[in-house]
Amino acid sequence: MQVLRCLIVDDEPGAHYVLEAHIEKVQALQIVGHCYNAMETANFLHREKVDLVFLDINMPELSGLDLLKILNNNHPKIILTSAYSEFALESYEYDVVDYILKPISFPRFLKAVNKILQQEAPPVSQPQEPLVLKTGSTQTTVDPQDIYYVQSMGNYVKVYLENKCLVVNATTAEMEKLLPTGTFVRIHKSYIIAADKVEEWGPRHVVILDESLPVGQTFKINLNRLKER
Repeated sequence: MQVLRCLIVDDEPGAHYVLEAHIEKVQALQIVGHCYNAMETANFLHREKVDLVFLDINMPELSGLDLLKILNNNHPKIILTSAYSEFALESYEYDVVDYILKPISFPRFLKAVNKILQQEAPPVSQPQEPLVLKTGSTQTTVDPQDIYYVQSMGNYVKVYLENKCLVVNATTAEMEKLLPTGTFVRIHKSYIIAADKVEEWGPRHVVILDESLPVGQTFKINLNRLKER
């Protein structure tokens, strides 16, 4: 079972005590740090691997939402906490998992955490039926097992096979839906890879077909899950 590394961010010590008590009840969660303001949090995230942040909104100098603007979507999973409900609508512009109102009960905490744990559950493999891909004005049938990785080029993608590359009229999101789950995984906003084709693992890259492909910060959980197989 994968354990999510959690960071608690709040300027009030009492909030840390409550969240720490909740986290200790969930086997899949582990506390790796406590921060009390936004800049301390930014520095911690730069140094340490964190999977999930419990982030307070109302903090002095820089709020939790200000921090998310600074991070610019380059952040772990976020569960926002606040005593006020008026920030809820704005918060979802930053792709947060959930927004919890204080005081935080354990059932409400668990409901938010389960949204992530369900996402992290091992995917169910689907039969690898041939894909029919539109390449220019023609259609090409491709066995998913022959695909090494997919690279986004905006409104189209490059699909890399062992000895050739296909230019396909599809977006990365469309290809992600077509490819079998459990075999292919998104490691970057521009790359989907076949897990069994990885030649070398690095903290910020993988190597496939002698090419070094970047791993995006928000997709590191996907990479770690692959490495644990």
